[in-house]
Amino acid sequence: MQSSYTTGHRWVGIRIAFALAGALLACMGRAAAQGRAPVSGDEKSGRVSCLRGEMEGIRRGFHGEMAVYMKNLSTGDEIALDADRVMETYSVIKIPIMVEVLRRAEQGDFSLQDRIELKAEDKRLGSGMLAGLDAGLRPTLKDLVTLMIIVSDNTATDMLADKVGRANVTRTMAQLGLKKTSIEYSVLDDYRQWYRLIDPAQPLATPAEVYRFPVDKYPKEKVDQASWMLNDDPHVYFGHSTAREIGVLLEMMTNGTLLSPESSALMLEILKKQRVNDRFPRYVRGAKIAHKTGDDQPRVANDAGIIWFQNQTIVLVVFTARHRGTTSELHEAVARVAAYTVRQYGGEVASDFRP
Repeated sequence: MQSSYTTGHRWVGIRIAFALAGALLACMGRAAAQGRAPVSGDEKSGRVSCLRGEMEGIRRGFHGEMAVYMKNLSTGDEIALDADRVMETYSVIKIPIMVEVLRRAEQGDFSLQDRIELKAEDKRLGSGMLAGLDAGLRPTLKDLVTLMIIVSDNTATDMLADKVGRANVTRTMAQLGLKKTSIEYSVLDDYRQWYRLIDPAQPLATPAEVYRFPVDKYPKEKVDQASWMLNDDPHVYFGHSTAREIGVLLEMMTNGTLLSPESSALMLEILKKQRVNDRFPRYVRGAKIAHKTGDDQPRVANDAGIIWFQNQTIVLVVFTARHRGTTSELHEAVARVAAYTVRQYGGEVASDFRP
């Protein structure tokens, strides 16, 4: 026979379950109705609360650290979860590099149609295509910007950052009010620092020595340990920013106020051609997405961009750090943030998305 204490607590549990179910249905109802009629202040507040709760649920189950910034430019809704914390951007910092290149082109320092010769010492490890091509190729600056963004080409990145100056990228961001956004190391120096941690005895003075470093001959545990050490060193970084500051940069770009409207439009068109689509686009359907990823998998997989669907324009930035699971789990968490966001505003998500 059950005691009244046990029975009473069971009823409390049932009431809580019904309350949670009701809240979930209310969230789903708001998401389904979005776009068909104006919403009241209370409904808008509830929608933001629901989406924040969904995002916080992802963060609670995430085996690492995650910062999120979301702003719906059509409604003014905004969510910031640890969004002012400075984090390693990895290749998301290539957006500020692109901004500086176009800014300098606008002021007449050079033309985007100018050509720059690819030299053997320019070749960089990691993502991209140029490192696999013959020296002597002469892409335009616009070609290099495009490759830097859509395939995250590291060779193009250092060629452009060397041309405009990394300190100038940081200075321009500060002038835009983005005082926590900076670029420090080149791709070359980032790899050099990593390899020194793996084997301090190896010669790494020249670009060729870094490029030819025999990383495959070292135990995986030693390579991973060096990567963790590099990630945990606050003085060694490729790019630093916050989820909010990258979001503000993208908002200015979307509004056509970052540079000239023409340059802003060109940057958005390049970002729309992104080839690395295993995060924000994973579950989103019927939308246009302009975005840039940044990686050190399985520890970091960032994504930052603008999503257009129906009558909505949403800026979304997700930064991650110190993830302790698999790369697929890392990508899945970032993809779910985008899916919940689009779904909450009445957009279409893939049939295999499971809330």
